Amino acid sequence: MTQLSQRMVELGTAKSEIREAFAFAQARAAEIGPENVDDFSIGNPSVPAPDTVAQMVHQLVDTVDPILLHGYTPAQGGWRRPPGPWPTI
Repeated sequence: MTQLSQRMVELGTAKSEIREAFAFAQARAAEIGPENVDDFSIGNPSVPAPDTVAQMVHQLVDTVDPILLHGYTPAQGGWRRPPGPWPTI
């Protein structure tokens, strides 16, 4: 039998905003129908991203240094914002 560390058990049973959002979406889908609920809490969305999101992704890929855009951070847990103003559509 596999033993889980206490920390893993805590992580799997602790309160989670994502789990709460998922539970809310499931309950709402039961009320008004799953076709009327866009649940983006867990997994991949089942609908395409809005055009503005796709446009921004293309703009970022075309204009921002790839290392700054999606390279690894220099240290665990950090995030580097690309220099300059944010692109706009």
